[in-house]
Amino acid sequence: MRKMFTVGLAAVMAMGLCACGSQKAPETTAAPAVAATTTAAASEEEKEETTEAQASSGTAGGEGYVVALCNYSIGNSWRAQMEQEFVAEAEKLKTEGVVSEYYITNSNEDINKQISDMQDLITKKVDAIVITAASPTALAPVVEEAAEAGIKVVSFDNVVETDEQVATVGIDEKEFGRIGAEWLVDKLDGKGRIVVLNGIAGTATDSLRWGGAEEVFKQYPDIEILGSANASWDYAQGKAAMESMLSAYPEIDGVWSQGGAMTQGAIDAFIAAGRDLVPMTSEGNNGAIRAWIENKDKGLSCIAPSNPTYTSAEALRVVIKALNGEDIPGNVVMDIETVTEENVDQYYRPDMPDSFWVLTELDDATLQKLYK
Repeated sequence: MRKMFTVGLAAVMAMGLCACGSQKAPETTAAPAVAATTTAAASEEEKEETTEAQASSGTAGGEGYVVALCNYSIGNSWRAQMEQEFVAEAEKLKTEGVVSEYYITNSNEDINKQISDMQDLITKKVDAIVITAASPTALAPVVEEAAEAGIKVVSFDNVVETDEQVATVGIDEKEFGRIGAEWLVDKLDGKGRIVVLNGIAGTATDSLRWGGAEEVFKQYPDIEILGSANASWDYAQGKAAMESMLSAYPEIDGVWSQGGAMTQGAIDAFIAAGRDLVPMTSEGNNGAIRAWIENKDKGLSCIAPSNPTYTSAEALRVVIKALNGEDIPGNVVMDIETVTEENVDQYYRPDMPDSFWVLTELDDATLQKLYK
């Protein structure tokens, strides 16, 4: 089940954007060649820059809206799957005659490139843009430029800090961080040595998730944060960071991680080092869930508040409503669906690879193409 509620613009700065959703997804139409960059990016290490916007032509006669996804990265499987969710929704809207054409840009985490991508989309006179931003502040002026040109803009996942956009869409990222921190404190009875795995420094999601967790940890003076690392929500970086911290700290009682792939890397690092497994926060990543299930009997406990990859599709649905003249609240907040020790088995997909993210709207045919 998917639920959404809305709050006023004043809460935007305290929220980041993603979503929550049902494990079983409604069927969508698989995307054509426009998704080639996304498919290639399903590999965790694929970070090849998209040098120009990709376009998919629409229905005969050019009727319908022209929309775009302005993406800052497809450098991990969450982002690759997220991009494909946009493609699937855009293709569905094309078959309905709502969308005639869509563009996708990727700046490979380059802020200046993403600003340039936005300017190019403004020049193309698109009707709407959904953006996940490399910086919440650096992209604000060009988003405002787009709004001034009459383009409807919605930011999601990593949001833009401006009132000139139509809305932000996603989960409350600060609450995401708080859920995991409160669970970890409870598991440790309010005292212990922990390490932290954060995402991409400077992004809204990273700052908000850690901000929510830090507020909790500050209430417990006996919780000692030994060290932290930015591991970009990536398995390999998460594993390497944890290996370094395991070498530096002979006693680690818990791990607060804001990303599932990083948590899987941390689990593997603990096992490789021969260290006892400790409570770890996680996310709805298939590999992390598999490792969690396989190591339950070895003392591993986890919780996984989750950020669904279909937030991009929800952002597109919201901006279409705005184009149709509907009133849109400034911040559309989606529930945080949480994987727990009681329901973890319901989310694991043994038929899918570790890089798959379990909260999706993509049909199995599309997923098989994405992760082949």
